[in-house]
This record gives sequence, structure tokens and C-alpha cells, in this order.
Amino acid sequence: MAILEDIKKSPVVRAYRQGWLAWLGAHKTAFEFAQDGAQKFKANREQLVKELVEKGEAVEVQAQDGVQKAKDFVEPRINDVREKVTTARSKVFAGATDANERFEALSGEIAKLSKTVSGLSRKVNTVRKPAAKKTATKTTEAKAPVAKTPVAKKTVEKVAA
Repeated sequence: MAILEDIKKSPVVRAYRQGWLAWLGAHKTAFEFAQDGAQKFKANREQLVKELVEKGEAVEVQAQDGVQKAKDFVEPRINDVREKVTTARSKVFAGATDANERFEALSGEIAKLSKTVSGLSRKVNTVRKPAAKKTATKTTEAKAPVAKTPVAKKTVEKVAA
């Protein structure tokens, strides 16, 4: 037993024991502190909820003010951009409308010119056909072989003319 008593009295064991007891005391103190906080919370929970609501309302008012300031800052710029876009759109589409009208007018003129060219072409063909047949028959007899099919006759006549 003397050895056991020597070990208990050794400075290392005493330091270890004091550390252990300090650790237990810290946990006991933390537990008591938590109990006190819980009891205070239970006693003052209505007051605490009321304070939290007041703080939330204050934050809400600040947020609404911030949103309003942001709107006041951004809205004039948005309106300015809208005006610029409207102006640019009217310029672009005005040019497109003018171009469409000009295109339609030119399309009408082209249609008229096509009819005129077709009419003139028919007149020229009617005037040339009798003369082309006379010259074609003379030239075909001398230069080209006689074609037996109607399509070949037209080809020979075109070559001769």
C-alpha cells in the first residue's frame, strides 16, 4: 500500500487529478449557465419575441427603402433607353416601309416592262416568221440537210436565221 500512496501523492498524479476536476467543474458551470439561460428564456420569451418582431420590422422598412431608392435610380435610365429604342425602331421601320413601297412600285414597273417586252417580242416574231421561212428554205436547201421532224425543222430554221 505504500507504493499506492506514493503514487497518489506524486506531482504528476496530482496535476492530472486537478486537470480532471477542472474539466468536470467547467462542464458543471456550462450546464448551470445553460440552465439559467433556458430559465431566463422561458421567463422572457414573450419579451424576446416582441424584440425580434420589432427588429424584423426595422429590417423590412430598411429593405423597402433600399428597393425604392434602387427603383428611383433605375427607372429614369430605363425610360431613357425606351425612348432611344422607340426612336431607333421608328427610324428603322420607316426606312423599311419606304423600301417596301419602293419595292412594290418597282415590281409593278417590272411587270409592265415584261408585258411590253412580250408584246414587242410577239410583234417581232410575227414580222420575222414569214421572212425567216423564205430565207430559211433557201438557205436550208443550199447549206443544211432537210429535217424530217417538226422540232428539227425549227432548229434548222433558227440556225439558218
